[in-house]
Amino acid sequence: MALEQAFMRAAPPSKNKRMSEDAWLKALNQFHAEAREIRRRHSLGFLARAKAAYLLQQKLIAAGIHADIVRKVVFSLILSAFSGEK
Repeated sequence: MALEQAFMRAAPPSKNKRMSEDAWLKALNQFHAEAREIRRRHSLGFLARAKAAYLLQQKLIAAGIHADIVRKVVFSLILSAFSGEK
């Protein structure tokens, strides 16, 4: 899934070190930019965006990312890259 790969590129998991707030914001901005490009490239409509966000949520949880972080990432994705018109 392209969104999951985009998130993993922006914020690769690290078991030994927590990301700083600045690094986390930079990673989220990179992820949102890639998500907007994916949305544009695939001309995702409302239902396709909802499905993509849900699938991303399930994939990140399955990858072992804490559910609270996943919730925040998906919510920020919806507000930043998946809301509004094309």
